[in-house]
Amino acid sequence: MAKQWILVADAAAARLFSRENAGSLSRVNAFYHDDSRKHEGDLRTGGKGEIEDSAAHGRHQADPQTRTSEKHEDIFAKEVVGKLKAGLNDDAFDELVLVAAPQFLGRLRDHLDSPLSQRVAATIDKDWTNQNDSEIQKHLDSQLG
Repeated sequence: MAKQWILVADAAAARLFSRENAGSLSRVNAFYHDDSRKHEGDLRTGGKGEIEDSAAHGRHQADPQTRTSEKHEDIFAKEVVGKLKAGLNDDAFDELVLVAAPQFLGRLRDHLDSPLSQRVAATIDKDWTNQNDSEIQKHLDSQLG
């Protein structure tokens, strides 16, 4: 087995682990997006809000049906994927495992480009962000073998 990066994330927090040959996990980094934890009324985007086009074609007005918290979830997903792309560019991993709450997993997938998508070895649609590192290790061992 090659060197894996394992991302365990939800809309507000992400932990990135590394392991080789299905060995023990080693934490690489952690990322937080405090705005995703705030109550909807405490968030401000200014008017309808602008969002950046995922294809990098500029900014446009957000869909008025999109909640502000969803916009922040999308911002965080894009930020996390940016960190994964940087790791791929640095040749820091061979395979990627994405473990995320189902809705956030979809947001992550929306931002993956082709080279990064090709490195995804497995996805697990579970929220393990409240688990400690050793519990995550046990879950991975039972899910991935």
